[in-house]
Amino acid sequence: MLVQGINSAQVLPVRALMNNPITVKEDTRTLSSIPNSLDIDIDAGGSDHSKGLPHMMPSSEVLLSHFKGGAIPNLPVVVYDNWGMFCAPRLWWMLKAIGMPHVWLLDGGLPGWHSNNSQNSAELPEGLLNVNQDNVWFASSDDILKELDSPTQIIDARGAGRFYGTVPEPRAGMKSGHIPGSFNIPFGNLLDDGRFKSVSELRQVFEQSDIDLSAPIITSCGSGVTACIVGVAAILCGAVNVKVYDGSWSEWGSDAFDFPVTKG
Repeated sequence: MLVQGINSAQVLPVRALMNNPITVKEDTRTLSSIPNSLDIDIDAGGSDHSKGLPHMMPSSEVLLSHFKGGAIPNLPVVVYDNWGMFCAPRLWWMLKAIGMPHVWLLDGGLPGWHSNNSQNSAELPEGLLNVNQDNVWFASSDDILKELDSPTQIIDARGAGRFYGTVPEPRAGMKSGHIPGSFNIPFGNLLDDGRFKSVSELRQVFEQSDIDLSAPIITSCGSGVTACIVGVAAILCGAVNVKVYDGSWSEWGSDAFDFPVTKG
């Protein structure tokens, strides 16, 4: 699922583009992209905006329209982003959700690829093609409501201040706080310099938050993007029932809705 480097002649590199909504920083790094890359902008054509939410899963037809012939490519796909590990997991998650079988994440992203001379790396490793995950990759607000009193664990990837409601949301028209009964694991706690921590370190993060990786998990965040980082980390640790709440706090915390919210 994770690779440290790629030979772009043997795979199709796909770059996930997205502005950082927290810093309002544009994704305009000066590093040159991996040769032969295909770009998918998650802020634009890589999301469905019909519900007025920023980063909802588009239809498979829309997502595949970015690829030649509107079909799943023959080459294995390696997804990366300009930040290191920020929005690439979201694109990886969406591609897996439409049934694309051979998809990896480039650990460290474009900065890691340049700093490690990864363009000279060997072929993709064996045994990492498939994830032991069912066909349901996303959860809705209705799913969350049904799971509030169930064994399903809801993990919020936002920072602690936003989770506990001590700092305002970066998007206008949003309540502060979190989904009742949810756990807080800020996505940055799972990363080290733009790469995922080791599996043993990831397990420790989940254990310290009292997460049972053998039980169902739904991840959430501001808009369904960094929730995918937590989802990927859980899968790396062996979790097999992981979903991302697609609308995330942009839906749940919106002043336009009346979902239950907890502070503190």
